[in-house]
Amino acid sequence: MSGHHSADAAEIEDELRAGLRRLLADHCSAEAVAVWSDSARTTAPELWHELAAMGVPGLPVPEASGGSGADWALTAAAQEELGRRLAPVPTVSGFAVQAALSAAGTHPDALAALAGGEARAALAVGRTDDGWTPAPGLAATERSGGWTLDGSVPVVAEAAGATLLLAAAGDRLFLVDAAAVRLDPVDALDPTRPLSRAVFAATAARPVCGPGEAARVLAAAQRTALVMLAADAVGVAAETADLAVAYARTRRQFGRPIGSFQAVSHRCADMAVAVASARALVAAAAEALDGPLDADTEIAVALAASDALDTAVAVAAGCIQVHGGIGFTWELPVHRYLRRAKAAQCLIAQPDRLREQAAHALLATPGAARA
Repeated sequence: MSGHHSADAAEIEDELRAGLRRLLADHCSAEAVAVWSDSARTTAPELWHELAAMGVPGLPVPEASGGSGADWALTAAAQEELGRRLAPVPTVSGFAVQAALSAAGTHPDALAALAGGEARAALAVGRTDDGWTPAPGLAATERSGGWTLDGSVPVVAEAAGATLLLAAAGDRLFLVDAAAVRLDPVDALDPTRPLSRAVFAATAARPVCGPGEAARVLAAAQRTALVMLAADAVGVAAETADLAVAYARTRRQFGRPIGSFQAVSHRCADMAVAVASARALVAAAAEALDGPLDADTEIAVALAASDALDTAVAVAAGCIQVHGGIGFTWELPVHRYLRRAKAAQCLIAQPDRLREQAAHALLATPGAARA
């Protein structure tokens, strides 16, 4: 990339971040998120409408398919801003389903609807410590009229308000109209990313890809979801680091700001370093998503996700410590960030398993021993 192009990209990213910050300041203030969370709401249609008008849901989708044609790096920057404000919108799942449909090369109508924000999607998949698999409790049957799905998926993230579900059953992937599926709320640690149990009963399903392609397409969805979830986690970490620094500057003990004490200043410095490191890893992983798929892509994604997910929890917890006794109160917004961070750690794959996957991929890569 030439210097001219990279300067343009930086300018576009700055404009997008600034626009999102203005929008989210209106919709996702700490008070608004508190009211939203404590009133057990599950969707934010007004915010979604505004994001769709900005083109955010379709950022990574090619213009020919109804999107903005942006790269994953710009999409990750947008997701970071959404994480900063705990925005209760299903973009992580939406981007993952877009990646699956793009990888499969099928259902251009659904891809265009997702890009325009008219459709919202979630993934009905099996969940393990290592990542997504076909849902063990879901059976697909082919009849004369087409395919149907029966069974249930215990945990589907961001399904509340979804219009489409990408379901992994057996050795195939399917698109299902969410209106035809019973979605029961499941208690969630993080109310800004609601969970549901999906129940299918002879539910009509449209095949996305055949048996030979399902694993590859689901892996494309998971890679994208991990990078977007990591970007969201960087936003959580960045905001809680800022909250800690702001409090350390204004809270006074023994006649001076607590930030002047080494124990507090060192902790805040460690937070800043951790956030910068996680952001750099996520940027590298997002860039890898735009390039050819190889072992390096898998390594970049696994390292970025494991680091960002753990960093968000550590920094949010550190922010509570800097605030002292008040940090543990319900009124302060920090606990909501810690909830988002903790819930994200187990949403797709456990960070320690991701590091293990990266290590295996690195060792299996030719020339790795010499690196």
